[in-house]
Order: sequence, then C-alpha cells, then structure tokens
Amino acid sequence: MREKTKCTRWFHYTIEDAKAAQAELDQRAEQGWELEEVGLFTATFRRAEHPRPCWVEPARWKSWSEKDENSRADYLALCGEAGWELISEDGGLFYFRAREGTDPAPIQTDAGVEWEDVWKKALRGQLSSMLYVVIYGAVWNGARFLQDRPRVWELFLSNAALAAQGLLLLLLALELFLAARVLRYRIKCRRAAAEGESFPVPRRAAARLRGASSLIFWAVLAVCLIMLLASTDYESRFLTDGSGYTVESHSVLGDYYEFWGYDETGGHLWVERTDCRTGWLADWICGDFRASEGDAKRVRREFHWHGAVIPREAELGFDRAWTYSIGEYSGLILRDGDQVARIEAEGLDLTSAETLAGIRAWLAESPDWQPEAERAEPIRPPERKVAA
Repeated sequence: MREKTKCTRWFHYTIEDAKAAQAELDQRAEQGWELEEVGLFTATFRRAEHPRPCWVEPARWKSWSEKDENSRADYLALCGEAGWELISEDGGLFYFRAREGTDPAPIQTDAGVEWEDVWKKALRGQLSSMLYVVIYGAVWNGARFLQDRPRVWELFLSNAALAAQGLLLLLLALELFLAARVLRYRIKCRRAAAEGESFPVPRRAAARLRGASSLIFWAVLAVCLIMLLASTDYESRFLTDGSGYTVESHSVLGDYYEFWGYDETGGHLWVERTDCRTGWLADWICGDFRASEGDAKRVRREFHWHGAVIPREAELGFDRAWTYSIGEYSGLILRDGDQVARIEAEGLDLTSAETLAGIRAWLAESPDWQPEAERAEPIRPPERKVAA
C-alpha cells in the first residue's frame, strides 16, 4: 500500500494557545511530518526524512500604523537573517519554518525576555479585543435603550426571537469565558517568567476548541438569522377591504395581537393586546404601555394620533385600568389577570358601560390564536359602537 506523502489536519489556534500549536508541530516533526502551509482552519503537512523545525509566535503588530508596519518588517528581516522564513500568519500568530539547509537557533530562549518582548503585549491586546466586543455591545445597546426606549418585551412574544436570544446569550457567555481564560493564562505566564520557568502549554483539545470559537460564533449567528427569517410565529396581514391591518405573534410566554382600523363613520381604532402566561411579563408590558403614553418621542415613533399624555388610574371593573384623552381621541390601558390591553379610539367613550361590556366579553373569549391558514378572516376586536 502506497504511503501517504501529504496530509491535511484541523489546525487553528488563537494567540493565547501559541504554545499548544508549537507542541503539535514539534510532535508531528518527530513523526516525520513537516509543515507545508497553514490554511484558514487547517494545515497541510508533507512527509520528510528530516522535517525542518518550526516556530510559532504571537504577531504583536496588528495595526496599520507606520510605526507598527516598520517594527514588523524589521523583526521579520531579523528572523530571516537568523534562518527563519515566515510561511504563514493566521489567527494572530506567526508561523516560521527553518530555511532549507539551515538549523537556526530558537527565536526566543529566555522566558523573561519572551514575556517582556512578546507575550506581555500580545496577551494584553488579545484580552482587550475580546472585552472590547462585550463592553462596546453593552454600552451601545444601553445607550440605544435609554435614547429610544424600544419595546424589548416584544422579543419575549416570539418563539424564534426567544431562541435567538438564548443563542446570543450563549455566545456572550462563551466570549466572557474565553476572556477569563486569557486573563488566567496571562497571570500564569507572568508568574513563569518571574520564576525563570517555561511557559505553560495548554491542553490540545481545549486549545482546538478555542480555535474553533470564531467558526462557532458565525455559525450561531447564521442559525439565529435563519430562525428569525423562517419564523412562522409572527403574522401580519391587511384587511380584505384595505381599511386596516392585524399583527399577531406567539411564544411559550404569551400571545400578542394588534389591530388598526379606520372607517369614515367611526374614525380610527387601535387595539393592542397580550395574553401572557407569566405575571412578570404582564407587569412589564402594562408598565411600558403607560410609560410610552407620557413619552413624546415614543408617541410619535409609534404613530399615536395624539401628543404625550399621562394616563390616570380609574376603577372600571378590571384588576387595574388607566384612561387618557386628547381632543377627540380617548385611550384605555387595562390589566386583568395576565391579560394586558391598550385601546385608542376616535370619537368613542371607552368608559361607557356598553363599551366596557364588549371589551370584557372579548377578553373572556380570547382570540382564537390559530395559524392564518386555518382562519377564513383575520381576527378583529369587538365591534365598535359610537356613543350618541
């Protein structure tokens, strides 16, 4: 049977796992395999009688500044004079191989010098870049929330959005875990350099898993995007007569329904309703409904037909209720059990006995949360009757 002369293996390491990459290359060289090239996530080895040694080192010049470019060029020229050729730069690591017919000395031989010249800056840069993603994301999202006050609770009323949130939180936990690991390894390296010992070599299995973290990251993001695009738990449709639309979304935590309609005799009618399965979600939505009415920016962004107004609590037979009005428009926010509703209407007394009876009947019946394909007509709120 013909002996293989080349092989390709999974080979992708991060900066903090450079020593693990070095250990694998040394082991393969002992087995008669010489590194030929390093790809995106793999490396190609060729059979050699006397494999040339390789050296792996963090690439600590990452910026495009002239100073870093000059320092990098000078360092590579120095390595070339010493007999080392750069065959690849991948994942923030330099991969050097001895030139044909040479037997160069290791690039770094003293742990203290290696720490000060290489690892101190490289690990600090790696830790900063990992934490930057987390901190920037937290600050940016926090600022956007404080500025726009988005309806974050809507994410809990869609199964696809819930699943995507879970996966994104998993990615965040992974990023924090990897950052903590870099910090821990940096402490170990600094201690080893102070004591004049060799740097610790990470376990290969764990190092390979960390090397695949970027692939895992993009794969999870792709899954989240597919889930959101392919989701069927969100339905939006226009009424057949073109006088309005309905929106529905569903999740294990609750169901959401929105109706917007207009007719020449009755005017505008806007209804939002959530049938929650948890009290905390109903509390959150009810509080947000009330807060949004007093926020002029949100009132405009959510296309209300009135300016900012402060709802007043009223006793209307529900667990809690609030009313508000501006000109011809009146509004009602109510909480009954784990059901929350907001109704805004033009020229309609939402506190009249007849209107409240219709609302209670509608809440008691609960919308028939069925797929659109099983429903002949879109769900509508109770029939409006304009007070004389």
